[in-house]
Amino acid sequence: MEKNILIVCEAGISASLLVSKILEALRDKQLEYSIDYAPVSRIQEKLNFKNYDVLLLTPQVARYQDKIQKIIDQEKCTSKIVFIKPEDFQYMNVERIISDL
Repeated sequence: MEKNILIVCEAGISASLLVSKILEALRDKQLEYSIDYAPVSRIQEKLNFKNYDVLLLTPQVARYQDKIQKIIDQEKCTSKIVFIKPEDFQYMNVERIISDL
């Protein structure tokens, strides 16, 4: 069963590298995930378009937690929300990141 993941970052730039590393790790484990990413400013648009099983939030968006929570509540989103630890993001420790999925 494929799971859908949305990685949320501040501007969308750093997430693109994270997406490719996560996809590579998931392929190695033969796990079926569909991964998308978006900056904070596009979360509502993404949630209107698709239901995600997991919202994976980068450390930079922690300061937007209240805003993100309002959008999630408004959209009646039931996604699991996972905050990536700063050190895991900094070192692109995808093994630890995907262990929270």
